[in-house]
Amino acid sequence: MQSEAVPSPAPQPMRPWRVWLVTGVAAVLVLAHLMEIVRQSEHWPFSNYPMWARVSTEWHETQVVPVGVTAAEVPAEVALTNPAYFAPMPLYYQRLNFRAVANKPQQREKLLRDYLDRYERRRARHLHDGPPLKGIRLYELYWTMDRGATNVDRPERRTLVYEYPPPAKGAGK
Repeated sequence: MQSEAVPSPAPQPMRPWRVWLVTGVAAVLVLAHLMEIVRQSEHWPFSNYPMWARVSTEWHETQVVPVGVTAAEVPAEVALTNPAYFAPMPLYYQRLNFRAVANKPQQREKLLRDYLDRYERRRARHLHDGPPLKGIRLYELYWTMDRGATNVDRPERRTLVYEYPPPAKGAGK
């Protein structure tokens, strides 16, 4: 018995709508990245890659950082640097967000409320082991760096920018 080979069908060209779809997706991705580069802004998942886009000639560094205020009877401050507190947002983007709203009261208030709510929701679901918080303080930290960055843990100035929620007015004051 001899079997006859069945000829395979000729390859079909890609349908025009699929070509347009792939071209459109590629165009959106390229144009969105170009827009971020031109505007020098950053909207996830597109980036102008600021870490690599600017050369710093200054020896001064300023950062706006959040610090948690515990709900204990004698409140303590807690550094909010653990990535689990606000996952999946990286610490770098968190600091960019706080720097952007530090001097914009309405946006700052909303952002801090959202951060505190997210922190507490994640804590209640046991996604991190941070202490209960009743507020968040924003500090502006300022350094004059030395060549070895030996003072990285000791900023020259630590200025309170804002406290959320604000202390109650007239509460024993």
